[in-house]
Amino acid sequence: MSENAIGTDVLRLEGLTKRYPGGVIAADAVDLTVSAGELVAIVGESGSGKTTTLKAINRLIEPSAGTILFQGRDVLALESHALRREIGWVMQGDGLFPHLTAAQNIAVTPRLLKWDSARIAARVDELLELVRLDPEDFRDRYPHQMSGGQRQRIAIARALAVEPPLILLDEAFSALDPVTRAGLQDDFVALQHRLQFAAVMVTHDMAEALLLADRILVMKSGRVIQTGTPSDLVNRPADPYVTELLAAPAKQAKAVAALENSA
Repeated sequence: MSENAIGTDVLRLEGLTKRYPGGVIAADAVDLTVSAGELVAIVGESGSGKTTTLKAINRLIEPSAGTILFQGRDVLALESHALRREIGWVMQGDGLFPHLTAAQNIAVTPRLLKWDSARIAARVDELLELVRLDPEDFRDRYPHQMSGGQRQRIAIARALAVEPPLILLDEAFSALDPVTRAGLQDDFVALQHRLQFAAVMVTHDMAEALLLADRILVMKSGRVIQTGTPSDLVNRPADPYVTELLAAPAKQAKAVAALENSA
């Protein structure tokens, strides 16, 4: 979690609701505030509404009711394509364009915004260094020429290309092996602390949320069950469902301790 002071609100959800035909409610009156420099994790089982909530923020899914304010602006009053250029997006499995080089992938949004070529080239190299990839080595590589961890670093660099105040992550680290995943998680948090952007991360992994997030929002059946710091959830779970979600990382910790003691 960040040791830096958390700043002004970047994102506010008020009563966010998504109803589908047939009466299915995927998100039910979700409230959330995210400040500059803050990382909020949304956790819950499959079908809990966490991904629906995330995608509603940048209007990949259109909400049925409620308000979404991004830097004080109602996102429903903005052009959806313009909104997405202001918000970084990192998905599971990197989502890179296979026919574009690393540099070209990173440059997608700057090109849409009509940055000049010199500015784009400088920003690409800056971002490659920021995600700890040598520009000379990686600038012209295609996705198939990189490892999974390297591709995800490029995806993070692409999300940061135009210095967005908000980054959204949809299971961004889940497809990686444990060692690569841990290293990339650490590097992402370090970047967030350094650049002070707000971040909302969807994850099914409570251990990941406990390690990375400043606050955690727990969802079940489209509703918010509890919002609080990792310490709040561990020490004062508001619902048996929260306790159930916390059981998995507790079991993992016990298994590791048992193995260490038997060595």
